[in-house]
Order: sequence, then C-alpha cells, then structure tokens
Amino acid sequence: MENEPKVIFNSESDLTSFKVVTSESGKTMFEILGYGLEINFNMEYINSIEDVEAAANGISDLFRRIIMEKLIGRQQQ
Repeated sequence: MENEPKVIFNSESDLTSFKVVTSESGKTMFEILGYGLEINFNMEYINSIEDVEAAANGISDLFRRIIMEKLIGRQQQ
C-alpha cells in the first residue's frame, strides 16, 4: 500500500524466533521467524486446562495442514 507507514527493525535484536529442535540431533525441525511478530491468544475463551489443550490441539492441526501442504508441494516439483 502506498500510504502504509514504514517500520524499521534492528536485524538481530528485533527478530523474534521460535524453534522446535529434535532431542536426538539438536537440529531445528522448524522455526517461526519474524519482525514485529505477535502471538495473541483470546484469553476471554481460555480459562481452564481443557481450554489450553483445545487451543494447543488447534495449533497442532493448523501446523499439520501447513506441513502437509509444503510436503505435497515439494513432492509435486
């Protein structure tokens, strides 16, 4: 967008990184990287262990779909 404000980040100190690392080799299985990255949970609906488990299952399902799409795309190339 033309009228969108510009944001400047420090290349290292402003980078948010979340990684899942294998316990056997210590290698990164996947990572989420970004500048200005926010992870927001609607805490109005997360009030119990069951709610946390439901949210975690939803995250798991989301990432499963993303991984499968990448895997299928790689196999089609």
